[in-house]
Amino acid sequence: MKILNHALRVLSVLLLGLALASCSDTDGPPEDIIGVAAAGAATQGTVFVVDSSGVEISKTINSDGSYKFDVRDMNAPFMLKTVASNGIDADLFSYAEEANVTVNITPLTNLAMFIAYSNADLSILYDSWVSAFGNIDPLVLKDAQATVNANLSTQYTAFSLDPFTYDFVATRFLTNGTSFDALLDAMTVDLSAGISISIAGIANVLTFDSDIDITDFDIGGDSVATTGAYTVSVVVTVDAASSGSLLLSINFPASSVPTDIDTQIIEDTFSTFYGSVGTIVITSVTVTPDVDTPTTIVAVVDATITPDLGDPINYSAAYTYTQN
Repeated sequence: MKILNHALRVLSVLLLGLALASCSDTDGPPEDIIGVAAAGAATQGTVFVVDSSGVEISKTINSDGSYKFDVRDMNAPFMLKTVASNGIDADLFSYAEEANVTVNITPLTNLAMFIAYSNADLSILYDSWVSAFGNIDPLVLKDAQATVNANLSTQYTAFSLDPFTYDFVATRFLTNGTSFDALLDAMTVDLSAGISISIAGIANVLTFDSDIDITDFDIGGDSVATTGAYTVSVVVTVDAASSGSLLLSINFPASSVPTDIDTQIIEDTFSTFYGSVGTIVITSVTVTPDVDTPTTIVAVVDATITPDLGDPINYSAAYTYTQN
């Protein structure tokens, strides 16, 4: 009997401990907002989230740029902000309509928020979120994302991203210098006086068109661009050794296909892709229709790239555009 009574007392203590633990925790299952904060390299610093009732919480960003908030006791929608620990990088902003979503915070999410908020100061929007959150319409924000993608369609294609569907807010990525992260590495976005975007490897600042046509864009969905769109692949030869074929895009806009009298877009595409390697000198560009298939365009860029340390390397990139 003593053994039984002792066992019951131990069980009671354990159950009491569990009850106290559950009472001290928030109720219900987690409702997380997760994402990656990066401006090229992973952002080092703090990420903040404020809800529609004015409650704000913060966390230190992980070394790889990732973060996670449990917002089960907060009220949507949410606005997010990063503050870099170096005291130099500008604050960046993003938006979550609800919980249990991925929300990245990058110069492009910041740009989309800026456009959706009529090019106004996002720090003011964040500080007044409790009264101003209704000024951000999720559909308008999606259109702002499409506007960003349309303006950067050449660069997206160069980094193997589909500009018609890529969702840079909700698509988780790795800060490993490839794909979308490589594009961020090459890009500088300046909103101090309007919208100014520069891409490493392209001499001139990109002219941003806020009224660009976004009819065929379906961010986060299926590409609806078929008429006049092209599938693009590339074969790169480095010092006479082929890299094999790489698919760049399944729906590249016809307006961005180079012609024999306008080769600048293919030169920009090449420079964007290889701009971080070293000094680029493009020696020749040829753009010709395929002899057997007139709806196929072949553009060949020959270039010499000199690394910061090392001898010049000969590149030849053959881009094939096939009309869908």
